[in-house]
Amino acid sequence: MKSKTTTSLTVGVGKGVVVRAARESDYAAIARIQHRSPETAQWPIGDYSGYPMLLAVVGDEPAGFCSWRQTAPDEAEILNIAVDPLFRRKGIGSALLARVCEEAQGTIFLEVAEPNAAAIALYRKQGWEDAGLRPGYYERGNVNAVVMKKRSW
Repeated sequence: MKSKTTTSLTVGVGKGVVVRAARESDYAAIARIQHRSPETAQWPIGDYSGYPMLLAVVGDEPAGFCSWRQTAPDEAEILNIAVDPLFRRKGIGSALLARVCEEAQGTIFLEVAEPNAAAIALYRKQGWEDAGLRPGYYERGNVNAVVMKKRSW
């Protein structure tokens, strides 16, 4: 069984990021991050309650979150991931992805909007591979989703 410890990394200049399990008391911060990230899925916050949720914190500031689920013993999927624009390009997304890979079992899947080049570049840099395309998956059928996958370690 994999360890579910708090992940701590150094990001930016002299700043550390801690990735931990989110609590219900973090939902307001998660809602703010999601609202500030219009390119991510805009879930009703209560819908996250049934899934594992990670929160990345820099100092005492919530910086990003990731919700995921184990769909089968050897397969998982990321449901949503977002980093507050004030904390982007500082390793927050990478830290969240690494933590999911530590906790999930088997192959992990995600969908990302085809125009979201920054996210796709991050995923590819982290070793994610294209697995397919879902035509018209986002924005009422107007935006394709790139399906990506990665084996957890």
